[in-house]
Amino acid sequence: MTTLDFDMTINVEKTLLEEIFVDYEYYSNYLKQIESVEIIKNEKDQVITKETLVFSTYLKNKIIQTSVHKKIDDVFFSEILDGPAKGTIIRIKFLSKNLETKITVNAKLKLSLKAKIFYPIVKKAYKHFFQGVFYKMETRGEEMRIKKDE
Repeated sequence: MTTLDFDMTINVEKTLLEEIFVDYEYYSNYLKQIESVEIIKNEKDQVITKETLVFSTYLKNKIIQTSVHKKIDDVFFSEILDGPAKGTIIRIKFLSKNLETKITVNAKLKLSLKAKIFYPIVKKAYKHFFQGVFYKMETRGEEMRIKKDE
């Protein structure tokens, strides 16, 4: 298992970012690699989603996985329940900084035996994936803020 840790700050208030973050079905609008996200079960304390991810490198690869998402105190937890990254646990914390939000990501990446040789590539891809989604969330947050002000 390898660990991915990084921080970034975006120009969206924490409460708005949390609202955007849990809109899982909207994720396919953020990156072309996210083909779809479907909510399978939505309970008070957790949401289970089915994600279809498409990667085109040398070979086109489609991954279908399910994940469980929970918020405990101020921390969002996701665990991948099946697929090549089964057992991966992602911890995301938002910290308010004036009108900005500092995002702290801690992921314990677990890959299938077949995919383990690609850990360095996968780790870098996960980081870029998260950053891309958060920057798109920042854009969405700014658009929502402008609409409120109109």
